[in-house]
Amino acid sequence: MILPINKPLYAMSKMLLLAGGKLMFRLRHEGVENVPREGGLIIASNHQSHLDPPMIGVGVPRCIHFMAKRELFKNRLLGWFMRNVGVIMVDRSHGRGALESALACLKVGGTVMIFPEGTRTRSGRLNRGRKGVAVIAHRSGAMVLPACIAGAGKCFPVGSKAIKPGRIKVRFAKPMQFAHYPTGIIPESVLAETTKKIMDAIEELAPPEIRPLPEEKAKWYREEGTV
Repeated sequence: MILPINKPLYAMSKMLLLAGGKLMFRLRHEGVENVPREGGLIIASNHQSHLDPPMIGVGVPRCIHFMAKRELFKNRLLGWFMRNVGVIMVDRSHGRGALESALACLKVGGTVMIFPEGTRTRSGRLNRGRKGVAVIAHRSGAMVLPACIAGAGKCFPVGSKAIKPGRIKVRFAKPMQFAHYPTGIIPESVLAETTKKIMDAIEELAPPEIRPLPEEKAKWYREEGTV
């Protein structure tokens, strides 16, 4: 089920978060001109911190359906807020529901943000991408907009309860389009290759210090048979 977005609440929250991001993190967005203004869109980004969704989202001139793990909805206030701004709940033991919600949103021209790594990086470097983003891209036929956030991991690291001032920069690449598989089996080789292309595009946006080590990357793709 697609949760409707409370647009006044979304707009007010976006305005406050943008102001806070610029004040506390000297937040910058580059490549906003690459964001399509209409049509189904998947924003695929690296994942460093809980700051990533809001700091990326405030630079996008569209309403976004974020995806968040079920546990975050247990907090009554946070859960109420997320439901009102269209956050899609992800139950990791029953991922099919989140997939169907994302596809339904994209079908009507909405925007969904996905973190292909699946979880926040502890090293700060890009981790291996999972194939879920490729499944959604091929099933929906939606464009994929690669994005990269840098600095959020230092401002709010994994395991920390304190947010520190710093610099955060978000970059967007040109959108990518992949073959549409509305039904039937998507070949594993296709999913692996699409995942690689998306992660490579994210890496191209990243500063050197958060790119994966060459030996790590080579190992990922050897295991998947994409090199």
